[in-house]
Amino acid sequence: MIDSIFQLLFRHEKPLTQNQIAKFLGLKVKEETLEQMGQDPRFCALPQEQWAATALEDLIEDLPLTETSFVITDIETTGSIRGTDRIIDLAAVKIKGDKELGRFEALVNPHRRISRHITQLTGISNQDVETAPLIEEVMPQFLEFVGDAVFVAHNAPFDFYFIQAEIKRLGLEPMKKRVPICTFAIAKKLLPELKACGVTGLSKHFGYESEDRHRAMPDVLATRYFLGEFIKELEEKGITRLHQLIQFQKDGLSREQIQKRIKRQESKRRQTRAPSAKGA
Repeated sequence: MIDSIFQLLFRHEKPLTQNQIAKFLGLKVKEETLEQMGQDPRFCALPQEQWAATALEDLIEDLPLTETSFVITDIETTGSIRGTDRIIDLAAVKIKGDKELGRFEALVNPHRRISRHITQLTGISNQDVETAPLIEEVMPQFLEFVGDAVFVAHNAPFDFYFIQAEIKRLGLEPMKKRVPICTFAIAKKLLPELKACGVTGLSKHFGYESEDRHRAMPDVLATRYFLGEFIKELEEKGITRLHQLIQFQKDGLSREQIQKRIKRQESKRRQTRAPSAKGA
């Protein structure tokens, strides 16, 4: 929940009360969550029970894009529920400018059965991960590999916050740079005419030939290519620094949009509480 609150505050850029946050998310903000927010450098506690996201300049160093280390990452999982499902494949490439600094790749034993559906999607079977290391071994190695690089993924909110949930579950220190770059979000803004901005759609658009798409590393390499193309185009638009890139990809939330969402959430709650015609 704490990551959802940060995304809300970061997108809105203005303080919100605890009550507004709870109504927007449609969930009660527990005392435990508030305590976590108070200890998390991404949040600023303000008077009158208001919260704001920490200023971008205090969250992440602003460097020229050519001097920024990026770690492009992709995961395959047993499902999409953070904290419940598990990672079965983790791959990453670290770059700085045009230079590749290293690669990381590991199959992970999830300590549970991989469904037939997931095997069809990923090509990863229970037999493939039977002798693979556990996430308890893989995640510390991955964090060491990431170091102080900026996290990049295609649909970054899924990969980044899934990994963050695993880091928290394992009791490890979070990644140093906690504002991810999403090539999907960048594609939606740079290529508004393109209907399909997934890895397959962008590969067709750029004429990029990918390897076996089932595993995580081919998607990492494709995303690296997309990022390079996007940075070239963004530089032509005068976007040459990390903070500019983060602001460009951001899908802002206005006060009016927040109020509309709160009204929808309240309407849903009223409908849930209302007795049915039969039971009335």
